[in-house]
Amino acid sequence: MKLRVDNFRKPTETFYFRIFFLSILILSCARENQPMPTSTSPEDIPPKRTHHEMVYDEANKSILMVSGSTPLSGGQSFKFYNDIWKYGKNKWSKVANSGNERSGIRLAYDSKRSKIYSFGGYNGSKSLGDLRIMDGNEWKTLSDLSEMKAAESGFVYDVDRDKLIAFGGSAGRGQVNSITWESNGSAWSEFKGSGPNGRQAFVMVYDSKRKRTVLFGGMGTSPDQKYSDTWEYDGENWTKVSDSGPGPRTGSGYTYDSKRGMLILFGGDGTDGVTHHDTWGWNGMEWKKLSESGPSARVMGYMTYDKDRDRIVLFGGRPQWPNDVNDTWEWDGTTWSEVKF
Repeated sequence: MKLRVDNFRKPTETFYFRIFFLSILILSCARENQPMPTSTSPEDIPPKRTHHEMVYDEANKSILMVSGSTPLSGGQSFKFYNDIWKYGKNKWSKVANSGNERSGIRLAYDSKRSKIYSFGGYNGSKSLGDLRIMDGNEWKTLSDLSEMKAAESGFVYDVDRDKLIAFGGSAGRGQVNSITWESNGSAWSEFKGSGPNGRQAFVMVYDSKRKRTVLFGGMGTSPDQKYSDTWEYDGENWTKVSDSGPGPRTGSGYTYDSKRGMLILFGGDGTDGVTHHDTWGWNGMEWKKLSESGPSARVMGYMTYDKDRDRIVLFGGRPQWPNDVNDTWEWDGTTWSEVKF
């Protein structure tokens, strides 16, 4: 989950999608850890999609990509996914199908217990509020947060406080959540203080260096209500820390680079329906534009940081309605390189 907004959303979409929009090969391969071309059949690469999610599995030193959806027949219908894919050594491999098909879920990695959690999503008819844990290659439901049904929410693991944190997301047509919830894995508790306005399709990561949850941008109850603010949450208070940077954005790809201590953002839908292809970094003090080259402009080019290889891996997204893609890119801290299969 452009060059123009009306190029990637249509009236025929289900309510969730209405809400949301609303190289030189030789030189690159010569670099240490750069992606090398491999021989792969189309069946060995995840299908085109958006509204998917990615996470780095530290214990197994691999990236997982799950769920998502894509329009069919020009947007007359949609294909939802419940697949689990693994990426490592410049190769995708399908692990399993598990749970119900859904899009707009969020993942968090519990580094103390080496566990992967998922929260919420959209199943084609309604937003969900279930908390799941990956047990082997299967999803196991732990609880359901009935007070916060959410697709495209924020969901992170605060390792210093040993808490899962959920905020925002789309609850339904014209509805966004504005309450912050925390979980110890078995029970949820509501944060009673004030915080950001309710929103969906925003950026949210946990900054382990500064011990803060960082939130940026997103969309309110309609596509013309886009945010450009940056907030931080320390478990006691939400604090607005910036109004500058990339400008109003929804559907950006994002992850936290723990080596450099930076939130990294790519692309997304800006004002006037313009889709971006720039890369930005937030170091806790200021936003800095890092690149204007790399993957094509798109929304929902979601990504995660591979700690072992020191690479950010981006997969898929939507350059223009109704065409999703399934390309894979890697960011080494300064340059994007496409992985050729």
